[in-house]
Amino acid sequence: MFSYNLQLAIKSLKDKPSLTLLTILAIALGLGLYTTVATMGYQGNQVPLAHKSENLFLVQMDNREITAEPVEHQARLVDTTYKDTINLMAMNLPGVQQTFNWSTYGILNVEDENINTLRTPAAVTNSNFFTMFEPPFLYGNGWDKTIENSGEAVIVISKLMNDKLFGGDNSVGKSVRINTHVLKIIGVLDTWHLTRKFYDRSYRSASPDNFFIPYSFAMENNMPRRAGFDCWAANADIARSFRTENKERLINSECAWVTFWAEIPNEQVENYNQQLLNYIDSQKSLGRFPRETLTYLTNLNDQLLYINGRNQFMNVFSMLATLFFAVCILNAVSILLAKFMRRTKEVSLRRALGAKKKTIIGQYVLEVVIIGLIGGVVGIIISYFGLQGMMNIQIYASDYTTKLEDIQPLFQLNLVMIGQAFVTGIFCTLVASIYPIWRICNIPPASQLKAQ
Repeated sequence: MFSYNLQLAIKSLKDKPSLTLLTILAIALGLGLYTTVATMGYQGNQVPLAHKSENLFLVQMDNREITAEPVEHQARLVDTTYKDTINLMAMNLPGVQQTFNWSTYGILNVEDENINTLRTPAAVTNSNFFTMFEPPFLYGNGWDKTIENSGEAVIVISKLMNDKLFGGDNSVGKSVRINTHVLKIIGVLDTWHLTRKFYDRSYRSASPDNFFIPYSFAMENNMPRRAGFDCWAANADIARSFRTENKERLINSECAWVTFWAEIPNEQVENYNQQLLNYIDSQKSLGRFPRETLTYLTNLNDQLLYINGRNQFMNVFSMLATLFFAVCILNAVSILLAKFMRRTKEVSLRRALGAKKKTIIGQYVLEVVIIGLIGGVVGIIISYFGLQGMMNIQIYASDYTTKLEDIQPLFQLNLVMIGQAFVTGIFCTLVASIYPIWRICNIPPASQLKAQ
């Protein structure tokens, strides 16, 4: 019976192929746009370091002065002061790692005179950054605590910069100059696909730093600090000067500007939080932390959930894509109804000769499934080109500062999205066919046979 229904379904598809093609296109266009947006949302919502994201915490303490406005959400609370950063790094809990970062900048050049100088930002951090956040290395590795404590002039660069400055060769042991400082390359990162650049709280899509410098060297040599300084009123008037001047005053100030992270095993989270509270209590006795004690340990999952929920562009785009898909499904209902109703006399004759209603329903359901499969294939092809177009738009919107290899994973179909597209295509086509099939199978055969 299945083979017989399949033959009838294929024959029906060939009958009035224009209507069949219109149905497929209606399904494919709606599904293509919907899958394009769904893929962008799915890939964009992937959490970096998913295997440990629940144990990576942004650490925040409310050190602000008593007159500061209340904070309603963790995302609105300031970062960490430099002196608190150093004090927290001295905490020693089993299994806990801590790191921190801020940004610097400078004019970079190499010995090769054919390479133009670059004005570039760089991340300033400590050695734990590389073990906690696991950036992949192409050559060499990160620095260790010995190098960090000595203040040695070293640097880790990205594959992109290695290709640009050294033609892709192993540059470990070579040097670059940032402003007046000569730094030796000890590691080259491989392409690091980050869904979002979380570690500096910018949460920008796919834009990890190209240079990483030890904090000890950066502070000792007073490298510029590119940061937003949240200072008490006593330092508000000179906060802007902290970018390049007044290093000692900044180090001892109540200005929050360092992003602080901790990797904490589940069994140590409560203990770590208690250590934070104890630390704040000890600082209160020195006249610091005048407000009611407030700390946040926010893991990476919760941060990304909040950030993605506030992505208004994707929210609106997803709603429009869903509405467009719904319109395409309604059009498919109309086309299927017109296509099926042309065969009312044939169906009435078959029913008069003894064909059961469920047999006829099975034939048309099979036909609709085939339409859904073809629509799914065409929809996936459309979504592929849609994703390529959106990727090129993003590169253009960034004035070509965003590199293709950095954002390509955010616009890439995978098996999950392909499977979802097929299931969605078939399911929605079946839903669209319910009314047309019901109509054609419930027309009284006598009303059609009398007209013959």
